[in-house]
Amino acid sequence: MSVHMEEFHSETESPSPLRQLRAEEIRSPGLKFGECPVDGCDRRAAPVGPNSHTQLHTGTPSGVRKSGDSESSSVYRPARDDRTQSTQTHDDQPISAMSPDRRRQKNGVGAWGKLLAMPSSTKDPTRHRERGHKVQKRLGTSELGKHANEKRMPGWLESLLRTGSEIRAESIIPVLRQLLEQNKGTKYAYLCHPSVQHISKMRLEGGFCGYRNIQMLVSYIIGARAEGRKHFRKKLPTIFEIQDLIEEAWDRGINAQSRSETGGIRGTRKYIGTSEAQALFRVVDIPCTAQAFADPDPVKVHQKLIESVESYFAGGCSSEELSKVRCTTLPPIYFQHAGHSLTIVGFEKQKHGPSNLLVFDPSRRDSPSISRLAGHEFRHKSPDEPLKAYRRGPRYLWRYREFETLMLGHDTG
Repeated sequence: MSVHMEEFHSETESPSPLRQLRAEEIRSPGLKFGECPVDGCDRRAAPVGPNSHTQLHTGTPSGVRKSGDSESSSVYRPARDDRTQSTQTHDDQPISAMSPDRRRQKNGVGAWGKLLAMPSSTKDPTRHRERGHKVQKRLGTSELGKHANEKRMPGWLESLLRTGSEIRAESIIPVLRQLLEQNKGTKYAYLCHPSVQHISKMRLEGGFCGYRNIQMLVSYIIGARAEGRKHFRKKLPTIFEIQDLIEEAWDRGINAQSRSETGGIRGTRKYIGTSEAQALFRVVDIPCTAQAFADPDPVKVHQKLIESVESYFAGGCSSEELSKVRCTTLPPIYFQHAGHSLTIVGFEKQKHGPSNLLVFDPSRRDSPSISRLAGHEFRHKSPDEPLKAYRRGPRYLWRYREFETLMLGHDTG
């Protein structure tokens, strides 16, 4: 029962902070069905996305990658040059200049738009541009959560966050080490630096998982006396201090497009993601590397993610250290998928089962039985059972098509 609840009813921050997941990619129960307006087509269908059915008449169905496209499209938004690139397309041509087939498709698209009460796909090339610069689209609730338009969080919550404290659990990594060593089903495993704390949300605080994951990475920086620790003065930054650092990064031009997309986050409950986490670490001169994984095939994207995480941890071990549980001094990994973010603290390869990410979930607290083991050497009669709360394997990961990771280290941005 606990596994079922973890896999299918876990508390998540939905909607998604993965910024390129669009509303039209989600099936809507309110779509109307009607005759296809393109000449010669007798289909009755409702489009999955804007104009998706009429695209079948052009040979470029929605969601199919064109020749020359990269293998996976990035959902991560690094700091970028705002200079406009050419966006001239066939949609910008006058109808009189189009070929008969193109004109017929254009009219069909417009007819579908009228049927579904959708705007025409024809775009005014100056509508979203001003003085040669792109205007960043403001994100909504599907990316920033139900408080996307909030100017200030309620006073009671601000007081709670200022007077209360996050839920911390220390020495959990050494507990996982012993459980993995004693578990017969584990072929081998990797773990990050043992100083990483499991930071959990307080009751009633809401969707601040991104902030709690940043705190877990900072707990490593402080505990391991790693590069950048002077910026935190031996204490975890509060949610408000994290917001101030992100806003300062934007002021300095680091991932500054996020300010236009979010409308600012200071004093609000808007969700944050990988872009904001990277901005924070870069503004305090802590190198970090962000990576995005996306593929329509969940098996492929899952495999790419698993291989990347295992390779990361394997790089922290020498050939002489290849014991069953390989303890490293590496930092944990910030991990984002649609609707939630976690902190990857290790990797497990099972003898007769799948590979698993080992995570600290900010929406989950450690069980009392695990907390009692912290700081002690022990023998557990059923070590596989408590490990389930920290595993994220195929049954969990295959529900998603896009992932992002942020690793402290060399800055490629």
